Amino acid sequence: MRYNESIHLFQSNGKIGPSIVKFRYEKIKKIMLMIIQEAGVITFEELALRTMKRLTPFDGNNQWYMEAIVTDLEVRGQLECPMLNGQLFVKRAS
Repeated sequence: MRYNESIHLFQSNGKIGPSIVKFRYEKIKKIMLMIIQEAGVITFEELALRTMKRLTPFDGNNQWYMEAIVTDLEVRGQLECPMLNGQLFVKRAS
């Protein structure tokens, strides 16, 4: 994978959104999926905390990248993000 290769993210409305560096996308995605696999179902807030602890800082807003990638993976059918009692949860799609 080239470090300047990018991937377009899907938005919740199904439209193509911004693009980000594919290496960054894959790194964040791998960490998040590993955390979700360990937890089963996790609040987005807890997923964000655990992911941030495992990420090394890089230019840009890690929180924005995480939210955008979770939305992208939900649109792609890899994650489900139910809202329960006012909290957003994240789990692998069944």
